[in-house]
Amino acid sequence: MLFFRKLFLTASRYRYRTIILITLLFILLNAEIMRVIEPNTFENTLHAVWWILTTMTTVGYGDVYPATELGRTWAMMVVYTLGIGLFGTVIGIIVEGVTQYKKRKEEGKLFYKGENHFVIIGWTAKSKSTIKELLLGDEKTDIILIEEFEKTPFEHERFHYIQGSPTDVDTLRKARIEHSKAVLLFAAEGIANPDLVDGKTLLVASSIERYDEGTEKNIYTIAEIVNEKHVDNFKHVKIDEFILSNGSVSNLMAKSAQMKGASHLFTQLLSRQDGDGGSDLWEVSLRPEWRTYGAAYEELKEKGAQLIADRNDLNILNKWNEPIPKEARLFVICDKYTYQRL
Repeated sequence: MLFFRKLFLTASRYRYRTIILITLLFILLNAEIMRVIEPNTFENTLHAVWWILTTMTTVGYGDVYPATELGRTWAMMVVYTLGIGLFGTVIGIIVEGVTQYKKRKEEGKLFYKGENHFVIIGWTAKSKSTIKELLLGDEKTDIILIEEFEKTPFEHERFHYIQGSPTDVDTLRKARIEHSKAVLLFAAEGIANPDLVDGKTLLVASSIERYDEGTEKNIYTIAEIVNEKHVDNFKHVKIDEFILSNGSVSNLMAKSAQMKGASHLFTQLLSRQDGDGGSDLWEVSLRPEWRTYGAAYEELKEKGAQLIADRNDLNILNKWNEPIPKEARLFVICDKYTYQRL
């Protein structure tokens, strides 16, 4: 046991690829040696490799074994003693590697290697709800969170955590924001002064803009702003969309007061918690046969979808005979099953 312990400690100082290479060479070399020592027992190298692997893994089927004294002596001295210990070392390195990988992932120290993902900056009650909605609405897209916590605050197979400051270029590079679908920047919680909150958001937005200048991508950025008066201060940085933190709630309360039950309509469109049966807002791809908005409207209606907007323009009915431009982005309301058929 002491020998195996020393062997493991020594092996742990080297890279796992080196240990695996040594193990493979050990297996092939001893397979050739055993084939030479006992040609009647081991018909070929593959046959000898089979015996060595079943021995090193302590499976021991007993279908083949050394028959001569020299073969058994070599097996006891080399294969049994060194082989089992070497294989145990490989297993230990693999287990340790998996453990270290999981630990580094939980601590947010790994680089994300995917693309077409969503990047969330800032862990708040709102960002947590947004993450859940994104996971429900898209069954394939990954979510990346950038924060400065010691460990990830959320667990999901498609959720990845990056530890670091969003104003740091290395942190943004780890999250591969230039390959993302969108970057969602949330206002910080725990700061009473709205000027300081929006000031921090502005600093992060400026960092993203500076990072974007060094890439050939167009990073789509959505920022939450606490004070509507600060919108003009953000116009010199690259922000594609602004979401007013308090304004949306105030406007929704006003609509509900004027038109009772209106909040339920907005809630249904904004949330996917009700399952696949309810209607939701979806974006559909343009089709060559849709020459006008009217043509698109009629075809989508026949399939059970309601065309409501082109980007932020809700006046589709007033543009019935107008041609659809190439840069159009059409949004419909329908259930998930209908959208999948589209």
